[in-house]
Amino acid sequence: MDNNSQLTDKYLTHKVFKEIEYLEKFYDDLSFGCFSFVPLGTMSITNYASYIYSAIQNTLASIKVILINGAINDAYVLVRKLFDDVLVEIYINVLRLDKNDFKGGNLTVKEVDEWLTGKYRIPKLKKILKELETLPSTKDLYPFFEWETDLKKCRDILDDSVHSNCFSRMLLNCKSLYIENRENYLDSIYRILNHIFTIHLSFTFYINGHYFMSSDYVDHLELGLTPPKDSQKWIAHYAQEAFDKFIKPKKELSAFIKEHCGLNIQ
Repeated sequence: MDNNSQLTDKYLTHKVFKEIEYLEKFYDDLSFGCFSFVPLGTMSITNYASYIYSAIQNTLASIKVILINGAINDAYVLVRKLFDDVLVEIYINVLRLDKNDFKGGNLTVKEVDEWLTGKYRIPKLKKILKELETLPSTKDLYPFFEWETDLKKCRDILDDSVHSNCFSRMLLNCKSLYIENRENYLDSIYRILNHIFTIHLSFTFYINGHYFMSSDYVDHLELGLTPPKDSQKWIAHYAQEAFDKFIKPKKELSAFIKEHCGLNIQ
């Protein structure tokens, strides 16, 4: 126990820790749920996304450990990494869907296949967002998120830590230093994680809704049984729970996802 620590019980019991644990479990479930879906546009026989989701899960675990240790500035840096990883996962999906030449007999998307093999470098954020804004698979969903206002503010907050833009940011790593309202920074991380996850959840429902299928349909097939009627449209419990928590309160977004997902979302 560090006797010089200024981390209070209020800090160590902040809601951000439970939220991170929830998100860790979500990505664990998603990694398992999507594994058997072979992604078109790659040479892979397994779903690369399963490993991305597992990596995100472990980044969240790292953020939690760092926050418990009181290194708030380092946690901001990892949250920025998490934001980038989410955008990369969405972007790679968009390339698979919108830049393929399956009709021409080419079963791989060059950029995606080369990214998976370490030969393609992901473009800057500005280009990624432009692609999401204009390409067919995401242009209708893109406007639901305030990229140039709230999300830009989130990026600016994270960048301050990544680039050590001010001395006060570095001080956030000093758990033996008294910092007034230290918990306010946890509130900030909580809100940013909420923004990031809502984006990722929404794009996954919209682009890869089948990842959130209940296992009932496949379970019946594996047992040699006839699946219940329309069970291929049933949604996994963890996905419905996440939808209720993050998307359902946003009425227009909720209606849009329900209309376009293909699952029987409640």
